Amino acid sequence: MKNKTAALATAAVLVAVATPATAQFGFSIVSDPGTYARMATELQQAIREYQAIMTLYQLSEQAYANLERAARNITTKDVWIPATTAWTYPTASNTYGTTGDWMRTANTGAGAQSGYQNATVALGNYAPVWSTLTTAQQDRLGRSYGSIEISDAAALNALHQVGMIRGSSAATDRAIARLAADASSNDPALNTEVGVLNQVSASGVIAARQQQNTNQLLAAIVDQQTAQSKMQHDAVAEAIAADVAARQNAAQNTAAIWGGTTAARMVRLP
Repeated sequence: MKNKTAALATAAVLVAVATPATAQFGFSIVSDPGTYARMATELQQAIREYQAIMTLYQLSEQAYANLERAARNITTKDVWIPATTAWTYPTASNTYGTTGDWMRTANTGAGAQSGYQNATVALGNYAPVWSTLTTAQQDRLGRSYGSIEISDAAALNALHQVGMIRGSSAATDRAIARLAADASSNDPALNTEVGVLNQVSASGVIAARQQQNTNQLLAAIVDQQTAQSKMQHDAVAEAIAADVAARQNAAQNTAAIWGGTTAARMVRLP
């Protein structure tokens, strides 16, 4: 508004100056009103352009202030870093030489097969006497034998997975500690936009790998629970079969004892 007023005032001055000049020098000048109108129009256009330039400058200044504020480094980031929890590793005595390999597997993942076999009672080989069993016995014992094999496979895999995760925990801790140090550093090179994005990406990779380890452990737990469910199923099924067989035998024995004569049913002890 002030600029517009100034422009109109300038135009009025130009008109006032032009009029006395004619009388002073003694000659007449043809006045063209259209010239003043064009001058006023051009002046207003210049004022509008100036106002546009000022608006652009103010917006640029505001954007620069926002960028400067966004780029300002926070120097107290270390308070955001939580304390670390150290890994613990199981230990056991190896009195008779049966648990040492197990402990090594549980802490490193190496030698899972030998570690498990040395610490557990081995399944026997019943091939020499298998043909002497009835078909029903072979079916029942074969399923029970299979339950132990399935349970062993699940336990062996779980032991290996736990050991692998524990074995790589030191390297994982070092990577997390390095990322935490970079995230809390005040080094300008680590606080650029690209530097911060790289830290976010590295954090995402660590989280994804940790989630993968968690999923592997959960899968191992599910395998063991499934094997336990099979063994419970077999135990209950065998108990039901034994109960039904006992009831059938009892009914047959009763029929054999009392089914001979009618008089035998009427006998009563004094």
